[in-house]
Amino acid sequence: MNKKFILAMLVLVGMAFAATGCKSWAPSTTETGKCAVDRQWVAPKQDPNTGEWTEGYCEWLPGKAG
Repeated sequence: MNKKFILAMLVLVGMAFAATGCKSWAPSTTETGKCAVDRQWVAPKQDPNTGEWTEGYCEWLPGKAG
């Protein structure tokens, strides 16, 4: 096969993978979780100073812990 054709195909495949994978590693800010009774979902948040994301989690409702 022609080397230019193979190179062009590799470039196209690489671009397709890059386009579909962009920012797929960032947590979803609209993610909703399911929690047990007496708990509420706390969505993932981004720290404004560092840009780091925290994971979403379940926390006890006020007065229900224990």
